[in-house]
Amino acid sequence: MKKQLGVASVVTLLVVTLFTLSALATDAQMYFSSDKNGQNRVTNIQEGDEIWIVVIDNDQNIDCDIRDKMAPDLKIMDPKTGAYIVWYVDPAFSDRPPVNHVGDYLEETGGDTGVFTSVRSFQVGRRENYDIEEKGTHIVDLPVDGVVDDFQWGHWSYVEDANNPNGFADEREWLDYGPVFHQIATPPAPFADADVPSVIYTGSGEEYIIGRFENMDTLIGMYQDPNDPTDVAIGLMKIIDTEATISWNQEIYKDANGDASITVVDPDENLNCNEVEWVPVFILVNPGSWNPVQTSGALSPTNFCMLLRSGGVDSSTGAVFEEPIRWYNIYNSKNADHLYYIGYDQLLFATTNTYTPVLFYAQETGVNTGVFQLNLNSILTDLEFDDLYVRDVLVAYYLDPNDFDDFKLATAYIEERQHSITSFTDANRADKDLFWIGRDPVYVQVIDANANVDPCCPEQVVVHICDPHGEDDAEWLILDETSSNSPVFFTF
Repeated sequence: MKKQLGVASVVTLLVVTLFTLSALATDAQMYFSSDKNGQNRVTNIQEGDEIWIVVIDNDQNIDCDIRDKMAPDLKIMDPKTGAYIVWYVDPAFSDRPPVNHVGDYLEETGGDTGVFTSVRSFQVGRRENYDIEEKGTHIVDLPVDGVVDDFQWGHWSYVEDANNPNGFADEREWLDYGPVFHQIATPPAPFADADVPSVIYTGSGEEYIIGRFENMDTLIGMYQDPNDPTDVAIGLMKIIDTEATISWNQEIYKDANGDASITVVDPDENLNCNEVEWVPVFILVNPGSWNPVQTSGALSPTNFCMLLRSGGVDSSTGAVFEEPIRWYNIYNSKNADHLYYIGYDQLLFATTNTYTPVLFYAQETGVNTGVFQLNLNSILTDLEFDDLYVRDVLVAYYLDPNDFDDFKLATAYIEERQHSITSFTDANRADKDLFWIGRDPVYVQVIDANANVDPCCPEQVVVHICDPHGEDDAEWLILDETSSNSPVFFTF
């Protein structure tokens, strides 16, 4: 009987001990906050916001009378661009005598809360420079003498491997001066010195070009309990994405000598509520309407997709750069004035110079509006034309510099509009502007009475389709006339 009581006592003691350990060993939680006390939890943020890292871990509430501090293994990463937090755990850190609070660490919000926040905030993205138009590129952090203090890297891109070309932009590589891309297997070391995108063509000396966050990217945070490697917490937040719009202040201008303005509305380009910012806008006249001008063995772009793919021409020689426009150079070309140029056919266009700029910068209308305006005091002078003709088409393109799947265009006309209408539709020829990949078939329709040359026979027209996202893709579609004497052409 005594033996049974002894066994029962041992079992009871073990059960009590188990419950005691269960009470002490708690699972940590991690999230992000817009305030130092961790009270305003955020899961969606705007690029440019500052956030604090918050961890709830009662295991680390060691002394209920003071604010405990800890320097855990902690990470935040953007798995798409490779952006990675600058979190430095100093080996000399100590929260017990002799106290030595150095490096990055978390501090309890009160003496007995078990809630810890980062001792400093972290800014999620910014611009290289808010005051100089051509330096408005998005970056994860601004290097000072090569050193960043909030985020590093962010320079991953999907490109065609120069050492193993296969015609597909399917290699994840990182960005260096040149620009040159290196295989991801040999990345820069943590805390490596970085340089800014504006010197990508001319700079040297640092170990890589600092990258960026992209709209709609998800940032993943991870925390590991310093005393329990199995206690890992994960937090997520997403960078918001808004759809832009672009418009001219008039659809038809009575002549080309007057003024004009273009408005871009894109709230996610408002990174700093205390700064007036800039976005790039491209303007082409009658795009695609002439045969490419050949210079130095290459063809000058005639449309926006060709411009994206080639990077335009040298403003002095007309040589095609063969350098695609990507996030790191959309504000800043190889030309001395940082603008992108093309060569119009001089037999068809009355341009002021042989090579004409097509990149302009729209300025934010206030420090916190997200509305950008490009003012042309004189359409002719500012576009560098000596003359524009009746029915000439002015096409303004806006490609979100940090989100190439956000693309918009707007058209305006000189004196009058009598032009064809091109649209995407469904099978019943109803206009459609949203398609699901792999599910919805895409149809294209053109209404153009001038293309109905022969009323006796069905004819065809050609349409250029372009995807400006990433490494752009372009296709030419042949549309058939819907009947022998119809202005409507359609993909059957």
